Amino acid sequence: MSLRPLLEHLREFALDNLFPKRKAMRELRVRWGRPGDKPDWPAGDYFDLVRDRDSTTDVDDKTWIDLEFPKLFASLDASVTPVGGQVLFRRMHEYVGDADALAERYTVYARLQSEVALRETLQHKLLPLQAAHHARIADFVFGELPPPLKHHRLLRAWAPLSLAVLVAAFAWSWLIWVWLVLAFVNAVIAIRVGASGHTLRDVQTLEACLRLVKVADDLAAMHGRATWLPQLAALRDDAVNRAHLPKALRWLWLWRSLSAAFPVSVVVMFLNFTCLAELALHVRAMQWFAKLRHGLAASFGWVGEVDAAIAVASWLTYRPDHCRPTIMEDPLLDIRDGRHPLLETAVVNSIRLDARSLLVTGSNMAGKTTFIKMLAVNAVLGQTLGFCLASRASIPRSRVMASIQAAHSVASGKSHYSSEVETIRSFLAQQARGGCVIFAIDELFSGTNTVERVAIARAVLESLGRHSLVLATTHDVELQACLEGLYDLCHFQEDPAVDGFFDYRLRAGPATERNAIRLLAEIGFPQTVIASAMAYAEQALHAETGDDGSIAARLH
Repeated sequence: MSLRPLLEHLREFALDNLFPKRKAMRELRVRWGRPGDKPDWPAGDYFDLVRDRDSTTDVDDKTWIDLEFPKLFASLDASVTPVGGQVLFRRMHEYVGDADALAERYTVYARLQSEVALRETLQHKLLPLQAAHHARIADFVFGELPPPLKHHRLLRAWAPLSLAVLVAAFAWSWLIWVWLVLAFVNAVIAIRVGASGHTLRDVQTLEACLRLVKVADDLAAMHGRATWLPQLAALRDDAVNRAHLPKALRWLWLWRSLSAAFPVSVVVMFLNFTCLAELALHVRAMQWFAKLRHGLAASFGWVGEVDAAIAVASWLTYRPDHCRPTIMEDPLLDIRDGRHPLLETAVVNSIRLDARSLLVTGSNMAGKTTFIKMLAVNAVLGQTLGFCLASRASIPRSRVMASIQAAHSVASGKSHYSSEVETIRSFLAQQARGGCVIFAIDELFSGTNTVERVAIARAVLESLGRHSLVLATTHDVELQACLEGLYDLCHFQEDPAVDGFFDYRLRAGPATERNAIRLLAEIGFPQTVIASAMAYAEQALHAETGDDGSIAARLH
């Protein structure tokens, strides 16, 4: 057996341990141009802390869920640090009103893709923030700080008193008994407080904040090498605001550093148990941090912006089928060769809606819901991250709101219908406030009977379509004739000649083919069932076109 593979493995192992940067760079290069693979984690904590829940410039929570943005975020999140992931999460939620700022973002992605050496240097400087616990920095900087330890004022006096008794015991030996009593009490306090885990976690987060300052300073020093990356210049200018934090926390940092250095760590442990030294330093550090933490807020955002931009650049390398969109002031949605970002091998489709809405018909699994999701997702990505999955795209400056998968909630007692009613009511209210809005609506009021469903759907779609850009799907072909004055009509259809029965190609005009029953025959349904279905469909068709009791007749 050849020893060469083993020797090569040992060589790589030795070099990785001697030069940690070498191993880190190799791992970064392996991950580049691949979708994110991080496990589920609370990436939205930072956004929840700073968001305005009444804002109309954010992607609302229902639209975020209905358009499957959690999955898309997971695919995009190849960030090095939790800070970068949290900022990316916020970026994907916030519409950018400045078209030039969006164009600049797209330019930055392209530069990060092409300037490999600079990008990898930036990633290496971000590595100290790689560990998962750095996600708690956002809680400390933007949230409510943990409450102080009980009797923290007494603790600050108790610790030096214990140390003074210990020193005095060397001169007056009888004080050793007093000190032993104090040492026992201190050990109990140290164990009880330490067992809760809160103090250690708080100290760890304070250390993480110091690490963020160091990373921010290292990135700021690179601003001369990448003047096209505005975050670096911003970090340089913000240095004065974060400069006081290391001074305030230096004693805690020094103490923690000594705790990791044997044999000094033995002395440190002794002082922790006998004088509560670390607890006293923790109390003092938290007081100082509460006064100074606002100075870290901007640097947190800029560091995260650098990491988030690199993550997006990596994803765009993985998905080269993208473009920089043109942001329109007019209600024009023009997508050429559009793709859904969650589908690696998708059939491309195009649409141009110039001050018109869209009604898409077709059977289940034909592709109509995926199509309107593709349009809506690209409209959001174009206005948040600055790119679209298409060969060319023009999108209106417009908020996007979706009603795709309303569901019955056992906990709330809300039915599918009542949940949808609330959503559509919010759409009508949003439209009444003015401004262009893109509404993506799938199978409007599918939870009610046919007559009322078609009637209500027509009324709602007419109202929304007069002032907004609506992307709607329906099974109710009766709506085609009712809405063709306001809506462009398109459809997807079955094709029994295609493997899988669907070609996922968008076709202009109303749906006229009736292939769904024929597909049942292809699958192997009994011929008696097929014949009955054909007969019933024929009867319904005659009723639709000539019977005064038909749904179409009643609506007209």
